[in-house]
Amino acid sequence: MKQVTVVGIVVTLTVLAGFTSFAQDVEVSKEGTWRMWYTGPDLRAELGYHWADTHLGDDWMILKLSVAGGRGGVTSVARTKIHLEAPDGAVFDLPTEPEFRKVRGSMSMAFRQENVWGPAAARFTGSMRRLEDWFYSPQGGTSHRETIHPSPFQYCSGPLVFRVPGGVQPGAWKLVIDLEETRAEIPFVLGENQK
Repeated sequence: MKQVTVVGIVVTLTVLAGFTSFAQDVEVSKEGTWRMWYTGPDLRAELGYHWADTHLGDDWMILKLSVAGGRGGVTSVARTKIHLEAPDGAVFDLPTEPEFRKVRGSMSMAFRQENVWGPAAARFTGSMRRLEDWFYSPQGGTSHRETIHPSPFQYCSGPLVFRVPGGVQPGAWKLVIDLEETRAEIPFVLGENQK
């Protein structure tokens, strides 16, 4: 009986040590008023949420995301593996390219003001090369990708749009990106700058 207890404690400590190690490899920080920075073993990301925060109540949440690979090399990011979690726990998926095409025109002002097709902030510029691949096409006739493949030396950047029935509400939101072996979670808070 004592051996079973000792084995159970060793297994528990080993599992906890694994979680601690993973947690130490991930860093999430807020930079400026409307930007979050995520660094993990497989992905580096910059999330801009200015438009979402200044347009509470809208039916669509517009974010700007820039991603580069982590230490392990090229990281594949599939459109279908990106989700938005609302403060109440509801989960929203990105629309398909045909669905996006139907609403892109109504978002053109937001895209221009937020420069969503433009370059990322300083951490991704300089010696890093921008890949023109993104989940949506900036113009009707150009190509889009269902999966993008940024590397540690190349980044991809563009808009993410989510249909939010009932309108975008203030509170703690989370962008979730499921990768092959890990999950990147980027929290951000809407409405705290309105106070």
